[in-house]
Amino acid sequence: MKTVLAPFFLFLLLVQGVHAKSSLFSDALKSYEKLNQAFLNNDIDEIKKESIVLKEKISKLDNTKALDTLKYSQKKLEFLQTNDDLDQAQEAFNIISQGMLVVLEKHLRDESYSRYYCPMVKKYWIQNITESTKVMNPYASKSMPHCGEKVN
Repeated sequence: MKTVLAPFFLFLLLVQGVHAKSSLFSDALKSYEKLNQAFLNNDIDEIKKESIVLKEKISKLDNTKALDTLKYSQKKLEFLQTNDDLDQAQEAFNIISQGMLVVLEKHLRDESYSRYYCPMVKKYWIQNITESTKVMNPYASKSMPHCGEKVN
């Protein structure tokens, strides 16, 4: 009987491990959402604050491929912490978004989030599709906050 249960318990441990890893990335995605909201509000102080939190969340990921993918994004998060120019911050956020999208789509899938694109500024970002279907464009928040579309 012990030999039959051993593979089952091993399977349970693996499932728990995968859930813990995706839970860490889910925490990072929630922080990303807050940073996105700071861009929607054009609030540079909030952008600085949320970039610190997101960088900490990313550093806790225990997926090597995800961490490697997000190295440059982490540098851009550091840049956001000291930057006061909103246009430069949006360019940095674009790089951060690209890294997060690669992790989301290739390494740590989360069905609650999807890729969005704005053809006017030619940039991508991530949105939580379970909370809102309304486009919330962090790059054109002043002029066209709802410009863009869900890509996948």
